[in-house]
Amino acid sequence: MLITKLAALAEAGGPFGRFSHQKGIAGGIGVTPFLSWLRALDSHPLRGPVDFFYLYSGADFPYAQEITAIADHHDKVHVHFVNSSSEGHLTPEHVMATIGGSPEALSVFLCGPAGMVRSFQNGFRHAGVTSRHIHREYFDLR
Repeated sequence: MLITKLAALAEAGGPFGRFSHQKGIAGGIGVTPFLSWLRALDSHPLRGPVDFFYLYSGADFPYAQEITAIADHHDKVHVHFVNSSSEGHLTPEHVMATIGGSPEALSVFLCGPAGMVRSFQNGFRHAGVTSRHIHREYFDLR
């Protein structure tokens, strides 16, 4: 009988994302990469204003207090909490109307369920935001 102990190997890599401190839209667990840059604001000051839209459903609203506290200490951060259960689904048109300004000057960072992100990508392109200014974060390795 031959008994061999196998060593378990793990390899960690990353980070792979390319998010920066710009405008952000997060849906559900998509808040994760945005929390990282919100928490880093003291060491990475913002150059301009940031509008952060956080979509949630029902009572499931993780990190709301932390996000609000961070925004309260950074006057350039404007948080928009959107409960899709009671307010309906957020659309790129609603985002554009809320923040104002020219679509050509807008950078959008997205993270959330694939369908939501695809819908926002298409909607922002249709509204005039160039593809190179629409960024998304994936929850998988590329």
